[in-house]
Amino acid sequence: MYVTSPSASSLPVTVGPNEVTNWSNYNYIGYEGQASYPEYRSVMQTMQSVGARYGCGRAMWEYSESENRFGTPEALMLLPYWTSGCIDSMEGLLFESSTTTPFHFINQAELSAGPSEPEVGLPYGPVDVALGVRHLQLLGVRYFMAETPTVEQQADADPDLRLVARTGPWSYDYNGTVSHTTWNIYLVKDAPLVTPLANDPVVLSGVKPSPSSWLTPSIDWYDDPNRWNVELAQDGPPSWPRTPVTSIHPTVKHAGTTRVTAITQTDSSVSFHVSRVGTPVLVKVSYFPNWQASGAEGPWRVTPNLMVVVPTSHDVTLSYGTSSADVLGLVSTAAGLILLLALFVVPWVRRRARGPAPADRTG
Repeated sequence: MYVTSPSASSLPVTVGPNEVTNWSNYNYIGYEGQASYPEYRSVMQTMQSVGARYGCGRAMWEYSESENRFGTPEALMLLPYWTSGCIDSMEGLLFESSTTTPFHFINQAELSAGPSEPEVGLPYGPVDVALGVRHLQLLGVRYFMAETPTVEQQADADPDLRLVARTGPWSYDYNGTVSHTTWNIYLVKDAPLVTPLANDPVVLSGVKPSPSSWLTPSIDWYDDPNRWNVELAQDGPPSWPRTPVTSIHPTVKHAGTTRVTAITQTDSSVSFHVSRVGTPVLVKVSYFPNWQASGAEGPWRVTPNLMVVVPTSHDVTLSYGTSSADVLGLVSTAAGLILLLALFVVPWVRRRARGPAPADRTG
């Protein structure tokens, strides 16, 4: 990944303290060219070892502006690359496109001494590792990576976290200040990717699929753990209770008991086995209309932005496929290309059919 940048003399710019060549040097020097690359490399190797020993899964890391020492604060997004896809990053390129993103940044504020808080209008709170870990469990996050004493002290005292690895201490110079850090890697307990629900979800009346309509009731629910015993749904089978979007005390309808085993995940599918059919199961993957279920009814969108299915067989698979909107878009695109081509081909065919124009005999 190391690339030698062009020298300033080879570029048509004036050399100075803040111009294109500085950015060119910085961006093309690669991760290996950063002074903190040994720390970055060790973090990635540690996570690879942790995944091999304790299982693959998602990782949430504590955010710090000083992580720019790796080349960019987003350098840890490459966890899947360095771990051969074993450790998934809770942040990723273009992560703003997911409706789950606001909830991720609420978690980041709870689990970081210096969070970024990039989305306006969200109810960010102070550092609260205990609440942040409960949110990680809700989203099926397997690992938490902490790097500041403030967060690590709370994490060490949390019974739902288990310290499984450490790398450091590391020293670094950021903005002229020398700092020291040690990365603690914790296993998040009771955070399966798929889990049965004790109660049927409650369908919200008056909620539309748009993010603006869904976000407010979802955040209100997400911020109150006392409400988590009942998932709120955008839609669902007629047997599920209904409630107005303004209600904070929905009907509690107990579901049957089932056991989920044999959970497997790929980049585009989630499969599992249930001991009993007909009981709703929560799949902790971001909802999108392209998800399709085999061996189950659904999926339906539930708070905060996850999926619920009702198994009709003991083996269930959710696959990310092509939606009706995708098909319509492809057909429309093909039709547009055919019409565009016709604008050029039809006149040409007509000219060929008429033959050459008669010679001018005047004069």
